[in-house]
Amino acid sequence: MADYRVFRGDQLLGTLTRTGGEMFWEEGDFVPAPGFEAVRPLFDRERTLLDADRIDEWCAAWDELAEGLRLEPLDGREPITEFLLHIDGDAKRATWRY
Repeated sequence: MADYRVFRGDQLLGTLTRTGGEMFWEEGDFVPAPGFEAVRPLFDRERTLLDADRIDEWCAAWDELAEGLRLEPLDGREPITEFLLHIDGDAKRATWRY
C-alpha cells in the first residue's frame, strides 16, 4: 500500500511506497500517474544537474519543479510541502526527505 500521493497543484503525479532508507533519506517505489508525463522532464533535469554537481543550476531547477509540489500522507497526516524528492529516470524508484 502506498504511503504518499505526490501532487503538483491539483495534478496527481503518482504514489510513493517506502521500501527502505538511510540517514535522513527515505527510498521507495514510485508509481506514476498519467499527470507525471507532463513534469517528467523537470524531474529528469533536476536529477541530471544534481548528479553533475551543478548545484547553482540544480537549485534553480528544483525551485521550478517544487512550485506547488506536495506529499499527501495516506495515513491522514497533514500534507508535506517542504521536502526534496528525486525520481529516477525510469520513474519507478524515488528518494525523498522532509
